[in-house]
Amino acid sequence: MRRLTRSAAVAATALMAAVGFTVSSASATAQATWTVSPGGPFTAHSGNTQLGVPNAVLTCTDSDANGTLKSGPGLDGAGIGDIANLTFTNCSVAGILFTVDTSSALPWKLNVTGVDPGNANRVRGSISGIVAKIADPDGICTATFAGPSGPTAPGTVTGYYDNGTDQLVIQDGNLTAHNANCLGIINNGDHAAFTGNYDVTPGQTITLD
Repeated sequence: MRRLTRSAAVAATALMAAVGFTVSSASATAQATWTVSPGGPFTAHSGNTQLGVPNAVLTCTDSDANGTLKSGPGLDGAGIGDIANLTFTNCSVAGILFTVDTSSALPWKLNVTGVDPGNANRVRGSISGIVAKIADPDGICTATFAGPSGPTAPGTVTGYYDNGTDQLVIQDGNLTAHNANCLGIINNGDHAAFTGNYDVTPGQTITLD
């Protein structure tokens, strides 16, 4: 009887070890890591950005950003970099000139989520922590763009980075208009789709480990 009990205990221990190994391996696979080269400080420029709401498109002829990317292998995709400063110039909507203030929520976080299944050169991701305010000099058009739950809730935009072209491409996100006072052009609760192609200098290579 003792021999049977001991054999059962040994078998159970072996089974637990095997299960534990399997779980650990699955966890390691799920927690993807990334390599960034060269990383470090970067700048980014877009010659045209747009923020589309149901009644209009807000356009800016220039946008410039700077920030920092982590460097080397074994990096977590969440917070792989940050945007410390972001400016927009020559902006208008429906003929009304306006300024964009992004300073209240900076730095924004750069996040990588996976390789684009349709293009191996591209890594998909997001920019999170966004709160941006627009206003014209006369106070005719003002609004805050942030996350869906309120004007101080950080929003997110999504897109990809292309290792072949060194471009950060923003395609959409969950930005929502709040505190809107803009002649009915922008209204509270409007979904705002942000798009822009940013040339990144120096060019970066971001790959799955």
